[in-house]
Amino acid sequence: MDAIERIVALLSDDSPRKRIAAAVVLGELGAKAPPVISALSKMARDELSAIAEPAVEALGKLGARGALPVLLDALERKDLSKAASEAIAGLGEDALPALRDRLAKAGPEVRAALSGHLPAVRGSFAMVLDGLRGQPWDAVSKVALSVRQTARAASPAERKAMAKQAASFIKKVREDEAALRGAIKILGYLELPETVKLIEPFLSARQSAAVRVEAITALRFALGAKPAAKPLRALIKLLEDADSLVARAARDTLTIVPGVRPAELARLAQTKAGELALWAIERLRALGAAKELASLASGADRGRAEAAVRALSALPGAGPLLVSALAVAKEEACAHALADALEQVQIAPKEVASLRSAGTAMLKKSFAIARRQLDAVRRADPQSWAQLLRDAARKAPHPEAVLELLARSNQATPQDRYAHASLLLRGSPLDPHPRARQSDPALAEMEKLAAGGFALAVAIAKDKSLSGEARYHAAFHLAEHHSPEVRAQGVALLEDLAGGRGKLAKAARNKLSLLRA
Repeated sequence: MDAIERIVALLSDDSPRKRIAAAVVLGELGAKAPPVISALSKMARDELSAIAEPAVEALGKLGARGALPVLLDALERKDLSKAASEAIAGLGEDALPALRDRLAKAGPEVRAALSGHLPAVRGSFAMVLDGLRGQPWDAVSKVALSVRQTARAASPAERKAMAKQAASFIKKVREDEAALRGAIKILGYLELPETVKLIEPFLSARQSAAVRVEAITALRFALGAKPAAKPLRALIKLLEDADSLVARAARDTLTIVPGVRPAELARLAQTKAGELALWAIERLRALGAAKELASLASGADRGRAEAAVRALSALPGAGPLLVSALAVAKEEACAHALADALEQVQIAPKEVASLRSAGTAMLKKSFAIARRQLDAVRRADPQSWAQLLRDAARKAPHPEAVLELLARSNQATPQDRYAHASLLLRGSPLDPHPRARQSDPALAEMEKLAAGGFALAVAIAKDKSLSGEARYHAAFHLAEHHSPEVRAQGVALLEDLAGGRGKLAKAARNKLSLLRA
């Protein structure tokens, strides 16, 4: 018994390790004698995949055409299919006749499994296509993915030949939607510009949504880095298709395929479809289209404007454009988003001046927007910002919001805070009930001023904008305060009122008498 015979004998040994080792060695030695092939074929039929798999691999390495029936049986076993597929692929075109016969006799499930492994076999593409017929979509999709792996390794000439075969096949399966979709998918995977014309007709609304989606996806691979104008226009049109699946597929493809111009994206960003608009804004960001984003950021639509602001803020050197957009903002939410974005950006003095001018003008129309426009001025020159508000409050027909903003700031002087308190007092209902006075914002502000040492009684006495009733209301309340400083201001104001004539003077004298009793 020679060495090969002894190794073959080990294939039937009781020890699994020895059997496996013997199969591996025979495969490496390239021993193709009939007894070797016969013994390995028998081992490849073992129920245990751990035993059968080394034998299948060895048969593949030996190129054992006589073992093809065994390999085809292994191909139908999930645990051996990968090893069997590689072994059959190694046989090349010699395996095709047997594969064709097996496919013809196989049931749907086996046929689907065999079709998924066919692409690895050289010269099997026609059989791969034919195997798509009558299969469920899941099986067809798996076969198409297998073709993709083969196509990547194929030469341009081979892929062109495959495209020609696929085009011919498509004409025969227009009524078999799954097979048609699979062939379209395969055309895309070939990554040839020539296939675009074959795929385009399936974008038509006359096709089912599933076929259209497949065609759109196939163009993602076929169009390449420099897509032609016609299919690009067709895809852009599909972005607004009534079918949401088709529209989404077009967005997904155009996210990858270059060529959509910023002007077109800016138009799409203003369409009624919110999802499409947000996609267009994101594409503008990816393209660095700062001018288009700035225009959208100052628009009237809140959602789009905020999205554009976020996109614009992510671009380098966006400060001047953010300033320009804020200067012409039309919505409070948009202005707020732009102002927040500018907090992270260093802007030049001329841009601060631009926002100062825009904010001053906007104070006459919308305080909410003007406030955001002036935020940058406040950070750059707080005192200038405060003076601007003082001047605006004097000219504004309704200065309440302006004075409140100023009074609440660190730049406010005691006189600014008094101006705000005086304005509040003019609008007070002057209800003398203790609970009402406790919730009166005008009196609360005056308490703070008096407690801080401001000469409140003098200021109120000189304030010609206040009525006598308003003065008495403030004096009455402050004179009852628990703090000596605040109470002193109230008493001083009552004394000033008591020196006059009329009902208020008499009421002030009565209140003073009660306080001194």
